[in-house]
Amino acid sequence: MRYTYAMLFLLWIAAFGNACSKMLDQPSKRALTEENMWQNKNDARAATYGCYGLLRAALLNENAHWVYGDLRGGDFRVTRRSDLQALTDNNLNASFTTMDQWRDWRRFYAAINQCNITIERLPEVSQRDYRYSVNDMELDRSQVRFLRAFLYYYIVRIWGDVPLVTSAPNGNFTPVRRESWQKVLDFAIQDAQAAAYGLPWKYDGRSPEQQGDYQGQGEGHHTDIAATRGMAYTLLAHLYAWKGDYTNALQQTRNVIDNQGLTGYNFVSTADLTRLDGSFRGRGLSNIFQVDMNFDHAEFSTTGQLEDWTLRAPDIPKSESEIYVPKDSILGIYSEANDQRATMFFSQLNDAFPVFYKMKQVNSAVKNPTLRFYTSAVIIFRYEELYLLQAECKARLGITDAVGDLNSIRTRRGLKALPGSPSTDALLDAIFLERRRELIGEGWYWYDLVHFNKVAQFTRFSQQEVSNGAIYWPLSKSALAANSSLVQNNFWK
Repeated sequence: MRYTYAMLFLLWIAAFGNACSKMLDQPSKRALTEENMWQNKNDARAATYGCYGLLRAALLNENAHWVYGDLRGGDFRVTRRSDLQALTDNNLNASFTTMDQWRDWRRFYAAINQCNITIERLPEVSQRDYRYSVNDMELDRSQVRFLRAFLYYYIVRIWGDVPLVTSAPNGNFTPVRRESWQKVLDFAIQDAQAAAYGLPWKYDGRSPEQQGDYQGQGEGHHTDIAATRGMAYTLLAHLYAWKGDYTNALQQTRNVIDNQGLTGYNFVSTADLTRLDGSFRGRGLSNIFQVDMNFDHAEFSTTGQLEDWTLRAPDIPKSESEIYVPKDSILGIYSEANDQRATMFFSQLNDAFPVFYKMKQVNSAVKNPTLRFYTSAVIIFRYEELYLLQAECKARLGITDAVGDLNSIRTRRGLKALPGSPSTDALLDAIFLERRRELIGEGWYWYDLVHFNKVAQFTRFSQQEVSNGAIYWPLSKSALAANSSLVQNNFWK
């Protein structure tokens, strides 16, 4: 199946010739042709899985998920890699091969394009193969709509205004201008709403949206991976919150939290969050949406996950990690007494370079002294993060029990409950800090700095530079060269 995904990706790139090398112009002898693709149930399944596979490729390429979400904020420091130093210095125009990869949004648009094609073509399969029921087709389309909405949410936070591509290409490349990020998110909201309508709470075969064993597998196989109604509502909450619409964002968090009996989502202890085969192994009900890496399914890598940069001997055959959080920073972030996370998220605190130990899913099944395989899931949404988002929405709307949601996280991590009714500004600062402590290394910190308007406070950028677009990434030279309708982000011109 992975070869099918790869071929779909290559076919898409080949359609945009001025961004491809000559080798991709040669006709493939292995790829399924377009006219033969959309014939049966297996084709539909391959197309749907291809959307998930291309999303994973976009997030894991050169550790992109953490590059975008964590490393610009300054909590992590660099030991010796010049490209990572340029990244943490927010020198995003620096000339490095890895920086070229991070500036380039083509992997995300490859995934979006696969979603567009799949949404358009799946109905044909249900007409040609009686085994692929209309129910299965609508369920698959709803999953793909969720993924497309998520992809647009993701890239808007990175590049701001982006091209809004909503249909499959016709074989000819037409320059597409960037749309305002608000318009893009409005489209994503429509997609996520349609997805929520067509998705089940669980893949247990008990809802009209999903009947029997989905794709021949029971509920546990799909937990946190296949899109559900709870995932769609969580995404909607974030879409509305990024737009500053906290009334609708709060409604969506309540759609998830008030339906805990249907979702099964719950909090995770600090020990279970950090242990080997814990939350980052995946498929626990504290995770809402994850991108899976399962060793049993040959889904693993030697690079692409944060552990490759944060761990060192004796966990992996490397004498020095690439990035670390200094001891002074750890003590400053986790300054309150009895915070369990200070000692469970980090090890070797008295060394010059403490080890970030929150994620350590290193598979030792392959006995190779020079190689280790990482199998940690990329957790996109989890229950604690959703509670903190709900606390923020309530705080901004002046709802008094916001502090109660915040305390639901604090007390589970060994901290005392905050008393009384703090001011709105004080409460929002406390929520921001709790997100920083709880979600460190999970790809949230930079976006939180932007969302809470704290970039100028915690980085080298001034407020004027923030207003001029310093929060976004520059567009890649290849994207600008291939599409004459694109204009570089102001700050990076």
